[in-house]
Amino acid sequence: MTDESQSNNSDEEEFDPVTDPRDWSAAETELACFALARSKGKRLVKIINTKKPPMPIICIFEDYRE
Repeated sequence: MTDESQSNNSDEEEFDPVTDPRDWSAAETELACFALARSKGKRLVKIINTKKPPMPIICIFEDYRE
């Protein structure tokens, strides 16, 4: 696993949906994050596994830079 993929898939990071200012969405799987990014027209920058059902995966997005 490369350093870049390790930074994108963090199991240790705590996520607080109330205070996190980033553009994010919850999903059931990591693959769903890629589909969400494509449908939003944004770049997927991080995937956080909270391990909390029913939507344990948090997808972090940002706009594409020109």
